[in-house]
Amino acid sequence: MNSPFSIGSHPQPSNNGTAHGPSHSGNSRPDPQVTERATRRRFPVAYKLRILKEADAYHKPGELGALLRREGLYSATLASFRKQQADGKLVVKHAQQGQRQRQDKAAQRQRDARRMAALEAENHKLRILLDLPKKVAALLDLPLSTEPFE
Repeated sequence: MNSPFSIGSHPQPSNNGTAHGPSHSGNSRPDPQVTERATRRRFPVAYKLRILKEADAYHKPGELGALLRREGLYSATLASFRKQQADGKLVVKHAQQGQRQRQDKAAQRQRDARRMAALEAENHKLRILLDLPKKVAALLDLPLSTEPFE
């Protein structure tokens, strides 16, 4: 599997400069240790589009299967890529678009924070106004009427 998205958590043996691959001494064995939890593979949009383009170019029997084996993919993964493409979710975003979206979100958060501060200040003023009759009644030693005005 010569894919940048290879499966598994096993360390790849290093090539020690020989033409025939890594040299194994008689007592060295691969590490049998497996990570606690496997991580899901994530595929960049450009990779998905490239695979879809290659898959659409194959028409002979076995070519598509060879592509999937070479890339280490399942047919369901290819079907998922096709569904994402049909739904319009496979759009290559440029760095500037992502940066612009982050800036827009940050600006929206700042506007929301300013609006929240203004609402909190207004709420504070209204609470003071609600407490005002109680304080006036206490200063004038008047009983505070709980009945509505007639």
